[in-house]
Amino acid sequence: MQVNRSLIGSLIVVMTLAGCSNSGTKPETSTTNGSSPAIESTKQTASESTEASQPSTASEVYEGTIHGVISDSMCGKDHSKMGEAGKQPSKCIEQCVASGAKYVLVDEKGDSYTLSDQEKSKILAGKHVAISGHIDPSEKAIHVHSIVTQ
Repeated sequence: MQVNRSLIGSLIVVMTLAGCSNSGTKPETSTTNGSSPAIESTKQTASESTEASQPSTASEVYEGTIHGVISDSMCGKDHSKMGEAGKQPSKCIEQCVASGAKYVLVDEKGDSYTLSDQEKSKILAGKHVAISGHIDPSEKAIHVHSIVTQ
């Protein structure tokens, strides 16, 4: 059986773009006035604004940035229940993920968001970060575009 490589490449591109409607665009970023959670939203216009673009409904996905700490889905923001391992959050996160947990972002309010990029999250476990991407508030999920340490 012979595989058509150009067809496979096209399918990969289509599948990649299907999950993210703004792939390849570089929108301008605006910052909120510091209210929790610290969210920066991006706008497609060239105008400069200090107002964050929030979704009109709780289920609307929007593009923005959330600040917080990379943790795991078992412990969230509190690692104290893990005994000795909980005293070192990065070690605790590593053990929890090895046991089946996923990497999450815990914002300043304590809300956890699942992350699409588990590999980069692994490197930054326990660190304060800013994650930009498409945010789905109803699912508490972020389709990660970038992760930057703070």
